[in-house]
Amino acid sequence: MAGDAGRVMVELRAEGCDPVCREGALTTFALGKRGLRAGGVLIGAIVLAAAIIPIPIVHLVGIPLILGIGIAVALRQFRSVARLAPMRMPCPKCGADNLMGGGLGYRSATGPITRNCESCRRPLALRFLPAS
Repeated sequence: MAGDAGRVMVELRAEGCDPVCREGALTTFALGKRGLRAGGVLIGAIVLAAAIIPIPIVHLVGIPLILGIGIAVALRQFRSVARLAPMRMPCPKCGADNLMGGGLGYRSATGPITRNCESCRRPLALRFLPAS
């Protein structure tokens, strides 16, 4: 599932303190790759919904639920333009490790991407800068 993978400096900022920077691997996805990823999720949801057709009662709620979740995840996959390889970074305020990256991806390949610290719950801004 690799697209245009490259090394970047990952910067984590918090209000009123110096940012923390670490090197990470960012994979960017072209429009065609994003379409393939979304299509794969949608096909998987359709196959799973078809598999529960013979189950009495469950199919009444399960099929629309699976298809709805499949469409939502496929849209999220299509909008994700970049994915950061999983890494840990300390919070600039409290110093606690935070897990960055992984998951379905980000809507921006540069940032800022807002999130909260896993420990102190302060707002953080994640940015990707070219590696030097």
